[in-house]
Amino acid sequence: MIHFDTIDLATFLNEYWQKKPILLRNALPDFEAPITAEELAGLSLEEEVESRMVIQHGEQDYELKRGPFEESIYGELPDENWTLLVQGCDRLLPEVADILNDFDFLPRWRIDDIMISYATQGGNVGPHFDHYDVFLLQAAGQRNWQITAKDCLESNYIQGVDLRLMKTFEVEESFVLNPGDILYLPPKVGHHGIALDNECITFSVGYRSYRGQELWDSLGDHLSEHALFKELYFDPKMSEHLNPGEVSIDSAMQAKQLLEKKLQDPKLLQSWFARFATQLDQGAAQQFPEPLTEDETPELSEFVTALHSEYGLIKDTVCRFAYTDIGGHTQLYINGAIWETFDAPDVFLQMLANHNFFTQDMILAELDKPGVSELLFDLWKLQYLIFIE
Repeated sequence: MIHFDTIDLATFLNEYWQKKPILLRNALPDFEAPITAEELAGLSLEEEVESRMVIQHGEQDYELKRGPFEESIYGELPDENWTLLVQGCDRLLPEVADILNDFDFLPRWRIDDIMISYATQGGNVGPHFDHYDVFLLQAAGQRNWQITAKDCLESNYIQGVDLRLMKTFEVEESFVLNPGDILYLPPKVGHHGIALDNECITFSVGYRSYRGQELWDSLGDHLSEHALFKELYFDPKMSEHLNPGEVSIDSAMQAKQLLEKKLQDPKLLQSWFARFATQLDQGAAQQFPEPLTEDETPELSEFVTALHSEYGLIKDTVCRFAYTDIGGHTQLYINGAIWETFDAPDVFLQMLANHNFFTQDMILAELDKPGVSELLFDLWKLQYLIFIE
């Protein structure tokens, strides 16, 4: 887990999380970036990888380029003032995904992805604010971060540019980050990070943000898919002097009561939200693992034999696991679906959701329990779990 410098975890969760920024010095002591600038550039050449490049030409003159890039572009760039950004690096590189283990003090299903940026001296993407929580981990080199809570409004965007840059940016605090330092920013805090050298690599551990409309639409889809809202609307008491063309407030309130009754079902909401929280975004869906073909799939007994000889199993980095405890029963959710558990024990389902890898000892301790081998086999056939190399 990351070090919280002069505060403890409880203080961070109560006073800072989604409330105000905090600089955590030496949060990951002796941190070494598991990727070089050259390797990051190599990823930006690949078709399935989401990448961008921002080049600053003047004070408010920024050029945005979108990948995939040709290798030749790196010979045409200026010596300074440009930034390369690659999205979803935790889904591309297991050694980057391992960094997420240091953030397990927050729900894993809340994480969006790890974006990695490399910048030459002076490189930046302009002053801006986000609608999500982010931990900015300095991985190599140095970066100067300026932050502000003022004017973080969409009306403060500079018009006519591809980037959502803030027109007014009044610096309230400024920090220079070294490798291992982390700057946490809640939503809607303006920030401007400028590379101070040609070795600047920053990891952005971003958390998902949910707009109300997304939640509402997703709940409607869940109710429809599972035919969970068949109750009928009944009119309120009718007046003998009504206006035939009027939708009365009483009619609207009657509809509200019908909706509220459904929203007061905690089991329904918990099941729906677990599906919503584990859904893959478009970028992740494009990197979804290929399931084994029929010819590649052995018998269950052969799989169980392999479990006794292999190091263990690890989750595919794209997949999102979670569980709920509803009325004392554990339900497993994977990639937006309610999962068949083969009646595996609740403790085992929780372990599946809570951990990213499972050693041979962890697996063998549970393997003789009902449903465990069948569930693991099901997930391995889909390649949601793969053998540790």
